Amino acid sequence: MISFPSNILFFYLLLSAFNPYNFIFQVHAYDCEVTLINGSTNQVLTAHCQSNGTDVGTTTLDPAGTGSFLTPVAGDKRSVASCDMTLGNLHGHFDVFDSDIYRSACAVRALSWRVDESGLYVFLDQQWSLKYHW
Repeated sequence: MISFPSNILFFYLLLSAFNPYNFIFQVHAYDCEVTLINGSTNQVLTAHCQSNGTDVGTTTLDPAGTGSFLTPVAGDKRSVASCDMTLGNLHGHFDVFDSDIYRSACAVRALSWRVDESGLYVFLDQQWSLKYHW
């Protein structure tokens, strides 16, 4: 006869194995590191970022400063990270990671953005490309 504590453990493991929520939380495939580089020579960059609706905080970067945060990428589910940015008197809201667009670019687990007075540049195919104007 199985003792009482073993029964509890058995039923817990059984329920856990068939719990659909366990499957949802286990599809987290990897984290993509999003790096922001302040390319301005004289302006401070402030970025308040969200990853999949979760606030990841605010960072303030001096000229030539860098900062980064992780955004989870989950299987085939769309993942999005965005930032409200201010550079001097310029400001805007920008998607800095969208798995529908950058999944393959983030295959090396990192995606870099350079921000300056002309806009936001993404590093893809070994070169900086202007993606967003202010």
